[in-house]
Amino acid sequence: MYVAGVLLMLATAVGVGATTAVIFSWQSGRAATGASGTGATVTGPAETSTREVSKLETTGTAGAPEDTKVEPSSDPNAFADAKPKASFIHRANKRNSRGDYTYISDPSLNGDPNAIVLASLPPGRGNSGSYKHNIGVWYEPVARRWAIFNQDLAPVPAGSTFEVVVPQASAKFVHEADLLNTAGNYTYLDDPLTNGRPDAVVSVTQNWNPGGGRGVYNDHPVDTEYDAKVEQWAVYNRDDASIPEGAAFNISVSAGVDLR
Repeated sequence: MYVAGVLLMLATAVGVGATTAVIFSWQSGRAATGASGTGATVTGPAETSTREVSKLETTGTAGAPEDTKVEPSSDPNAFADAKPKASFIHRANKRNSRGDYTYISDPSLNGDPNAIVLASLPPGRGNSGSYKHNIGVWYEPVARRWAIFNQDLAPVPAGSTFEVVVPQASAKFVHEADLLNTAGNYTYLDDPLTNGRPDAVVSVTQNWNPGGGRGVYNDHPVDTEYDAKVEQWAVYNRDDASIPEGAAFNISVSAGVDLR
């Protein structure tokens, strides 16, 4: 009886220990699964963040997980054969003009302050050599329209014609002059579409107020030039005047068609 009693006590002790071990093991496993960033069944913010990151488009694929396909938002070769999104001739008249500017109306531009517009004076339409004003574009927030304006604030003559081009999204960007990218009458572009591409055709139009805010005037003729020493394109004032800080420029890049 004594021996039987001892054996019964040992069996009871072993059973309690085993039960305790099973309970501890189940709790430890749940904690590991539910910890942020550790289990496959994680829910809440950690899972949401993972899904959102997998959808992001970046300018490069560096640092992307091997199993995630991240597409560049600016492919330097995407514009090679792309035609402009829109291209048309705008003629100023009394109905569409207000002093120093003339409204543009096109479905690809109306109501979009972040659109990128290029405007130029087309040859052979009565403007060549006779239009003595440096032009630019600006977004008028009240009318919700883009407009072509004279940098010197002179009235736009009725009958003046302008070529308007809206480039494809993959072939355009806005550049703003600042203290780091500007030297004298040059401001350097730093974008995958133009860096290291001396054979690209880079077109420019001055943008007074990107996004529809306040703007900066630059009443000077502008052009673009490639600097082989730094392998970058630059916008420059042809009359050697310094480019003011905050001056902005719409840039379009093409492999074979000059949109200026």
